[in-house]
Amino acid sequence: MSTAWYKPSVLPKLIKSFPSKNAHKQIEVWTTTCIVTNFGKATKEPRCTVLVNPANPSLSGVKKFPYFPRGGPEPKEQPKKYEHHIMGYVSQWGGMEVGSGMLFPANVVDGLVHQLGGWKLSLYCKLVSIEHEKCHIGQAVSTYAGGKELDVHYDEIIHTVPPFYSHYESPLLALANCYQSSLSLAFKEKNESKKVAFPLLGAGARGFPLDDAIEIAAVESLKWKNRLHDDENENIHDSSDSDNDNKLKIPKQVLAFGIPDMKIAESLINAIEQYDN
Repeated sequence: MSTAWYKPSVLPKLIKSFPSKNAHKQIEVWTTTCIVTNFGKATKEPRCTVLVNPANPSLSGVKKFPYFPRGGPEPKEQPKKYEHHIMGYVSQWGGMEVGSGMLFPANVVDGLVHQLGGWKLSLYCKLVSIEHEKCHIGQAVSTYAGGKELDVHYDEIIHTVPPFYSHYESPLLALANCYQSSLSLAFKEKNESKKVAFPLLGAGARGFPLDDAIEIAAVESLKWKNRLHDDENENIHDSSDSDNDNKLKIPKQVLAFGIPDMKIAESLINAIEQYDN
């Protein structure tokens, strides 16, 4: 959820970093008012150039619904208005049906991404086709940012589709696949330095219990950080130059979590520390 509208001057804050042994990869945990508008390349730090966006399979954003229930399922149709004998015109599914779990497009990353990306992002998304859906649950696809309001913050958007926790047979496995697919796509160029912004996937509109979302984020980010490729091994054992020269040869790849709540950020850090042994 974005809090930038009432905390416009609060800059992102790095809480803790977890570098790999050869400093090639690094996990960072930040707090930020909004991972979409206060975490990208227009921000002094962390200056991420890629954003991972929790999307729906059609890559259409959430703009077709004025509001929707946390945890799903996705409404099958727009709310219809009908005449009430006392209240006048009311919606077929309004806040009463959704209850305290009601979310608006501006509350979720996907809603903000499509709002700022505009028609250009919509066009890019329409060009992405995987069978009959744009992107299956657990998979990831990449597009340009689209409209200038989003392009000023990020060069690339990686769309991945987490499942609704209570409406999918194996939600934990699918969420883990989202991290794996996104990381594989984001860092497909092994020798390219890049910083990628990640929200805590599944913890918002998809309705995952917070502990489960944190555990999967910690485990999958550590799998990525601790996985060595052949070219990384060569860099570690390269002693032909000085230590400073060797560091220059190693591209820096950073997975940066942008978390709006300090307590959640601290819980994620504790989980990473627990599993990083």
